[in-house]
Amino acid sequence: MTAIPNPNGANSTTSDPREQICWDFYLETLLGNKGNAYESAIKAGYSPSSAKNITMRDWFKARLRKLDRKEMLSKAEKNLHKVLDTVYVNEEGAIQADVMRIVVDVSKTIVTTLGKNDGYSTRNEVTGAEGEPLGVVILPERNDTKDDK
Repeated sequence: MTAIPNPNGANSTTSDPREQICWDFYLETLLGNKGNAYESAIKAGYSPSSAKNITMRDWFKARLRKLDRKEMLSKAEKNLHKVLDTVYVNEEGAIQADVMRIVVDVSKTIVTTLGKNDGYSTRNEVTGAEGEPLGVVILPERNDTKDDK
């Protein structure tokens, strides 16, 4: 079976401009709480058969993951703000430190894992950004001996 060439010249190194158009339409449908990927793909110029499987495409799945991460990070940030403004007190007037601790711990875990590119992370890795290897720095030799005069 011969593959049909992409009408926009997209290939493994060049992305299809319809991807961004489709994503923009999809985000608009999310604002209306509908989230219709098929309809968005059709509007972007995909054929009905391609539009049917648009959510299975790697680029679409990657953008969905990123959107989910941003949403979780936003919720965690809101929780942290709420904890700073809220006193957790039960019916007897005692502070519910255990509940507060759980909310803070979960929120901290989310912001330090999902928000590491937004400055929330404490780095423990010995790699560069996105796991890339660190550059090797070779220092010049030091000569710590003093000449006797």
